[in-house]
Amino acid sequence: MTFAGKRVFVTGAATGIGRATADYLVAEGAKVLGAGLDGDDGKALASRYGESRLIFRESDLTREADVQAAVVAAQERFGGLDAVVNCAGIYPTGKRLEELSDEDWDRTIAVNLTAIFRVCRATLPLLRATGGGSIVNIASVHADATVPGVPAYAATKAAVVGLSRQMALDYAVDRIRVNAVLVGSVATRMTLDGLEAAGGAEALGLSFEPNRIARIANPSEIATAIGFLISDAASFVTGSAMQVDGGLLARLL
Repeated sequence: MTFAGKRVFVTGAATGIGRATADYLVAEGAKVLGAGLDGDDGKALASRYGESRLIFRESDLTREADVQAAVVAAQERFGGLDAVVNCAGIYPTGKRLEELSDEDWDRTIAVNLTAIFRVCRATLPLLRATGGGSIVNIASVHADATVPGVPAYAATKAAVVGLSRQMALDYAVDRIRVNAVLVGSVATRMTLDGLEAAGGAEALGLSFEPNRIARIANPSEIATAIGFLISDAASFVTGSAMQVDGGLLARLL
């Protein structure tokens, strides 16, 4: 896989999977525009490489104006885009449906689903103008099998898979590939907070041990899978929901 010359827009780029993806792609030759809420973390990442290779914009991607400003920046700085990776997300826990407020539901939908819709809508013209490209949307194993107390999260991640497949069908004519990644537990701030709220990794049958099924991943392990999907090596991969979960969904109990 080579990323030399590729221009990639990564959301949620300040922390977690998004940060690991931005870091990996730039180290392998890509130019990255990162966007997210954690401004200090994002700027620290950008300062490591310089603005000729990585630009970070502090953005609230639930706001249409912030999405449009980021896309304008990609066009002005890079002259277009070759790939888009939607990593931004939240993981509200500990509430069954009847305990979930309208505000919690709406916020989860806005961040985990509507923001992806807006980013894709805004960037598709740039990908088309390039002659095609790739979109990768981060979903979750919760799209297929879930745990108690995360109704909004599970609903959004299932929707991300459906949206990705629909876009793959609609934009194949434009040579734009669209895939989702079903991630398992990853050692990010968001996931670790959720594990703690659930009583710890062991309570959910998870482990940090590298030789265990359903272990907790390092974010860099997700980044390389994302890199494959946006690379030319994945030219025949579109409309997929690729599991990168350490075997979590393969386990019966």
